[in-house]
Amino acid sequence: MKIRIVHPALRELFDQLHFAPTRQQHKYLAAAEKLMLIVDSAQEYPYEFIVYRITGFRPVAAKYEDCFIRGDALLADLRVWMSQFSDRLQVPVAMQKERVFTVEQLARRFSVSQKTIRRWEKRGLSGRIYVFEDGKKRKGYADSAVRQFERQHPDLLERSARFTQLDAAEKRRIYEMACELAAAERPRTRNEVLCRISERTGRARETIRYVLRQQEKQAGKSDALPTSRGRSGVREAAQIYKLRRQGVSIGELARRFKKSRSSLYRMINQSRARELTQRKIDYIDSPEFAAEDAQTRLLDPPVETLLEEATTRTGLLSRQQEQALFCRYNFLKSLAVRERAVIRQQQPAVARLRRIETLLDSADRIKQYIIGANMPLVISIARRHQAAGLPMSEMVGDGTLSLMAAVEKFDYTRGYRFSTYAGWAIAKDFARKIPAEARRPDRAGGSDMASLPHDFRLGNLPDIAAVEQAQHDLISVIRSNLDPREQFIILNHYPIDTGVIRKKPMTLKQLGETLNLSKERVRQIELQALQKLRHSLSPEQFDLLTG
Repeated sequence: MKIRIVHPALRELFDQLHFAPTRQQHKYLAAAEKLMLIVDSAQEYPYEFIVYRITGFRPVAAKYEDCFIRGDALLADLRVWMSQFSDRLQVPVAMQKERVFTVEQLARRFSVSQKTIRRWEKRGLSGRIYVFEDGKKRKGYADSAVRQFERQHPDLLERSARFTQLDAAEKRRIYEMACELAAAERPRTRNEVLCRISERTGRARETIRYVLRQQEKQAGKSDALPTSRGRSGVREAAQIYKLRRQGVSIGELARRFKKSRSSLYRMINQSRARELTQRKIDYIDSPEFAAEDAQTRLLDPPVETLLEEATTRTGLLSRQQEQALFCRYNFLKSLAVRERAVIRQQQPAVARLRRIETLLDSADRIKQYIIGANMPLVISIARRHQAAGLPMSEMVGDGTLSLMAAVEKFDYTRGYRFSTYAGWAIAKDFARKIPAEARRPDRAGGSDMASLPHDFRLGNLPDIAAVEQAQHDLISVIRSNLDPREQFIILNHYPIDTGVIRKKPMTLKQLGETLNLSKERVRQIELQALQKLRHSLSPEQFDLLTG
């Protein structure tokens, strides 16, 4: 699976660099290597600074002018991009003017493990993908980059040099120590054994784990040592996350799954991050969301106060209340999307996960309040559209689904009333659904078919008739204000439901082929026609056309 660049600003920048000439791409790689060596993982860096260090130019667009990126996130994305970028260039080692070390060669040079070299990459050691003499592509480290890393991190190399490789006798002694400890104290999990041995020897737990695994392969498994459960699968992690959300304590989960508390917390947070990443979050954007004081201005007062103020009124929400609630609703979701873009899937920050969940919870509370405040509208329309064989409860359920969809699609920035928009959306859905549902014998509620009307379109459905009349009025306005070519494009790209069978809209390409025009020319004519209709149609009619 291809590893993706996480931060959207960096992803957009690196996509643009792919179109540069090959010679320029090599310069970008060299500049990125130098940038990695000066980045501090604990600091934040402005997007403009990053672009300038890699390309030598300052960005013209103001899209990310106020964007700051943490050093650890920047290093992670730079490593991914450099590997993918250099892999595509396929640079032979023989063409390099300096020596290029493989991971194995560099590990021998500094007397460290290959895992230590990989960890150094997170601290700024830059490497690329090269084509070596055997024709295979592998990660390589230029001698100049290695020397510069030595000069900038002498303490790190000194600490790493203190850790010597374990010889066979030391490995055997660690294994015997683990067997003795397990036989004497009977620990529940292997992780407890690893922690005890790590404290006694000063070696890392992963080192002890690796030694025990190798010794068991050679000497056979000991009955005293607890069996290793291995890495947890996605299914087990999902089960643990589900139980935790149901209120099961960490101690109970540790006993049931035989895992350490730290492992459980890590798995739970990874599941939380995965769930948030996969969640679909759509929102209506607004220019005011990008203002410097947006959070201070748009998040005041708190959600509780905002809902309490809206509750003091009776009946449907006023225009000002609708505007305030929908602005807050979409702004909260936009903040959640912005925070979600920098989640690290393997090591998610708990504080960031908590912020995203709080934002989404607040947005859901506002959505539920809007739905509850407009339920009288749903019931009123459902009561007027009740048809033979369709119970009132089902009509209200279908109307509620239409209302929920309207909340997601409503563009509050256009200044229209949501109650009007939702009323049209619910009525349109009923107008499409009732004739189709009423023709099904199994939906007649077991009543005598002979007593049902033969054509439900002729029944007493005043609101359906009103919708159809509004559609005919809309067609009349279109024919009065547009020329024949504009009429053809609007009526076929935005088909108006004047009958039971809904007409399938034509794409811009299909319209262009019919009119012998290019797709772009059709788009221009469509925009001109819509601009004319904005001055001739009411907001409700315009929503009926384009909604």
